[in-house]
Amino acid sequence: MNRKLGWSLCLLALALCSMPAMAGTLYSNLGTGSDVYNCCTGWTISGTGSIGTSFTAANLFAASASGSVGEIDVGVGYVEGANSFYVALYTDNNNLPGSLLGMWGGLSSSTNFGSCCGLVDITGITGVNVTAGTNYFLVIGPTSTSSTTWEAWNFSNSATGLDLYSTNGGQSWESNGTQSIGAFQLLSGSGGTTPEPTSLLLFGTGVLGVIGAFRRKMKL
Repeated sequence: MNRKLGWSLCLLALALCSMPAMAGTLYSNLGTGSDVYNCCTGWTISGTGSIGTSFTAANLFAASASGSVGEIDVGVGYVEGANSFYVALYTDNNNLPGSLLGMWGGLSSSTNFGSCCGLVDITGITGVNVTAGTNYFLVIGPTSTSSTTWEAWNFSNSATGLDLYSTNGGQSWESNGTQSIGAFQLLSGSGGTTPEPTSLLLFGTGVLGVIGAFRRKMKL
């Protein structure tokens, strides 16, 4: 290997090391463009102060990749009342939510149910890991069973799976069997990042030298 080629390979390696890591998809049932999720059908998320019954939803899914969860994005639309809910990730224990892996509360949606396609983004997640091919439950519920919260977890346009619901805040669960599940994704980072100019310069230099990711069902 001549000296010029050696320096070029070193520059390329340095560039790759200095570029920020990009987010990877650990699971996603979201579409793209104007087809991110079903705008007008979803699972009810509510407290008794809204429709008289509290509903918490739990959907089973299998992680498509292994990694540390850095971000969760959910398709939740606001209906009325207190715009506040929580999202939680659980292990699967014989088709029931098992061990709690993480919970994020005080969330609100900026998208009205029936519109498309805003997402509620939960970022900066640490200490939560998933394994490819392993089942988990994503749970969305009101912050209090007596709240006036009324939201809808929009259906995915493509994914089906086990759907559970609870009327007592997750103390016990009822099954709807296999149904359309709510729209969401898990990412291994906080989102795509833009390489710094110095990283781009090093990368370009290296490359040039080498070559010369009304039941509970609501509709509108």
